Amino acid sequence: MATFGGPWSRLKLDCVENYAVAYLKVMQQQNWSLHYVDAFAGQGRQQLKLVASDSDAQSEDQASFEFIDQAEDETRLEFLEGSALRALKVSDEARRGFDQFIFIEASRKAKEKLAQRALVEWPAQAAKIKLLKDDANDAIVDYVKNTNWSKTRALVFLDPFGLQVRWRTIEELAQTRACDVWYLFPIGGVIRMLPSSGQMDPMWEAKLDTLFGTTDWRDEFYADNTQGELFGDTSRIKSANEAQILSYIKKRMQTVFAGISNVAILRNSMGYPMFALLMGVTNPSPRAISSALRISNYLIANLNH
Repeated sequence: MATFGGPWSRLKLDCVENYAVAYLKVMQQQNWSLHYVDAFAGQGRQQLKLVASDSDAQSEDQASFEFIDQAEDETRLEFLEGSALRALKVSDEARRGFDQFIFIEASRKAKEKLAQRALVEWPAQAAKIKLLKDDANDAIVDYVKNTNWSKTRALVFLDPFGLQVRWRTIEELAQTRACDVWYLFPIGGVIRMLPSSGQMDPMWEAKLDTLFGTTDWRDEFYADNTQGELFGDTSRIKSANEAQILSYIKKRMQTVFAGISNVAILRNSMGYPMFALLMGVTNPSPRAISSALRISNYLIANLNH
């Protein structure tokens, strides 16, 4: 079993699970068909590796986006139930559960393991499960296109390992006007891809263009090197910090969502930001926005303390 993550992995999963519990309570008297969508479902259970020494910690300029928590006293392994199995559990225990689960996983092996675990552990929910072996972005586009949104409401979890989520995927979900979308934004990966100078690998530039859905991030994250101009240097230097990057992704999401929650920063035990967790509400109803943000902001506040 692959190892991944650290204590921050549990925080994000606990937050989304608790939101799912509240979501089903709010929806129990409604006539919608309720869906739970996990776009990066994995194999259902993760093995977390917590590494003792920080000698192997990834450097700031390393182009790797799978993060391991690296500041524990000793190496140890623990298992963490993923969001797919948690959603099945929540639905099984609720007065009214989800009517359909859409679990998307690109790895055939992981998909098969998830299917086995789901059938063994939550057999009562098995008939409601739709497992897709596909790229998450492509599968979401198809799902949005083929769902009757006049009769459906969905809770969606975008939980990538790195920068896999395309902005088009965010837009497709937003235009349904029927989804609550939790997004684990890869702030750590973005920081690692921004060199101090404006001289960036074209492949990295293209990756960030796809992530943000625009090229405007260049002007947001870089400024003219005014000191260099004195010597004829017209290069640019990085001006973005953690707060600016978070402000920018919230601003981008506000262009397509009816409401945006506060943000929880998930850090490793060395204090480095790994991901930012936030939720977008697509339903434009003031009542829906108020309810969703009240719950999500309460859960996020608990994560930030």
